[in-house]
Amino acid sequence: MLTAKHDWARLLEGDAAADLMRVLCEILQTRRWFGGKARRIAEVRIVDSIAVPSDSSSILLLLCVDYRDGESEIYSLPVTAVFGEDAERVQREIPRAVIAPFMLTKNGTTDIGILYDALWNREFTAELLAALRNESRFQGAVGAVTASVTAAFKDLVPSGIRLDPRVMGSEQSNTSVVYDGHVILKLYRRLEEGINPDLEIGRVLTRMQFPFVPALAGAIEYQRPSREVSTLGVLQRYVDNAGDAWTWSLQTVKEFFTRVGSLSLDRHATVDKSSLLELAGEPYPTPVRHFMEGYLESAERLGQRTAQLHLALSRVEDDPAFAPEPLTLEYRQARYEAALRGMTSTLALVKARMDSLPTAAQEQANVLFRFRPTLERIFDAFRNLDTPGSLIRCHGDYHLGQVLFTGADFVITDFEGEPARPLAERRMKHPPLVDIAGMVRSFQYVPFAFLKGAGLPPSPWCPFWSNWACVAFLKGYLSAATGSELWPQTNGDVRPLLDAYIAEKAFYELQYELNNRPDWVDIPLHGLAAILNIREESER
Repeated sequence: MLTAKHDWARLLEGDAAADLMRVLCEILQTRRWFGGKARRIAEVRIVDSIAVPSDSSSILLLLCVDYRDGESEIYSLPVTAVFGEDAERVQREIPRAVIAPFMLTKNGTTDIGILYDALWNREFTAELLAALRNESRFQGAVGAVTASVTAAFKDLVPSGIRLDPRVMGSEQSNTSVVYDGHVILKLYRRLEEGINPDLEIGRVLTRMQFPFVPALAGAIEYQRPSREVSTLGVLQRYVDNAGDAWTWSLQTVKEFFTRVGSLSLDRHATVDKSSLLELAGEPYPTPVRHFMEGYLESAERLGQRTAQLHLALSRVEDDPAFAPEPLTLEYRQARYEAALRGMTSTLALVKARMDSLPTAAQEQANVLFRFRPTLERIFDAFRNLDTPGSLIRCHGDYHLGQVLFTGADFVITDFEGEPARPLAERRMKHPPLVDIAGMVRSFQYVPFAFLKGAGLPPSPWCPFWSNWACVAFLKGYLSAATGSELWPQTNGDVRPLLDAYIAEKAFYELQYELNNRPDWVDIPLHGLAAILNIREESER
């Protein structure tokens, strides 16, 4: 048990701090927001501590995590302490917030306390909102935290009323706090110097009054002397919703499988060898409209909102970080090399794990080895593309889980990009096809994921649903983007980009599943097989 004298904050000093850091080496591995679970921690160090005045006497720690391999990372961890019945309540009700028990000796008496994550302390999170309202500045031992608001703050946060904070149940790379359904504060855990794309893009789209993203109300930032500012958190409008588009799609797929029942796919629809882009230019077949019902219209709407987002991001006139750039040979060569590296490393991993895969997955994997030259030609076509194109700021990690479904429309969220990638890489410009490919793969996951969750085997109806959901999404996107400066003149110019990005994404997914969910490898394998099938057909 940790020990401190006079004040719990002494846990952050001297030998007590060294003991606490050793505890954090283990505790961090249990936190979902911690990105270094696959790495071996050498040491955890406090690089700064910032007192945030509140009834809870909380302290924001900035921790440097040193690894035995590779570069260190900085994480934010606000801490506070409670004693007696409050400590028992924290242990009982929010065990995931507990960091460590400790003994505090003060005036000849000893109390047992709990050190825990202050984001689960309402006084602390209320103080964060107050700091934003007052645009406060908190000086730390090394750097300082500053809070600022946008013009949208006064419309989103009513004055003179205390908003009750509540930590949201799900965590990813950030922890989110909702204030009485008015605003939501996202506190980022892993920090890098430079502006987070979530803040950068949020500012631009809020200034443009783009209606299909949450308006940005404010930001909390941290800066050390002679260093770049880091984004600690953003405050956004809370969007009333019926869940994210992934959850909604799973429910829709459940209803779809109920409708098709035990019907034979061959009696109702043929397996089309056409590309998704070709199908997007044609009317829906009658069986598709019958079995997909209202989902087609909703997927089209999501495609329209996606195109509108890309068009808005491409028309920012006063910021060079958003100005469109040409799709150069240098960009294509760099992405080509990265895609080949990803494919090569993934195939090597597949080969090493082949004996442990289910028989069906082994057969699918062997197709990849047999048709590797075809996969290489997909990436070659991307590199050799000679038609004009634009690079713009994109979402960067676009899938159904990043979109809120309001019951009638969609709101696009979470623009920070893939958290595991460096900040400079997440702020790079890309063709909008990057986001489209991410959403296509998300649609292609849905029916397979539903059946796995239900303990059922794959169905021949899976590609029927996913392909037509993708076609509907593309129809909606094309309705808004065709004829704009973003969209090439013909599908022949688009297809090499889309095929390459879908294949690259599927290889990324395959490597993830091999390392984390081996029984899910058939989903990305199926996606790659579908690309090969259509490619082989087109090359005959």
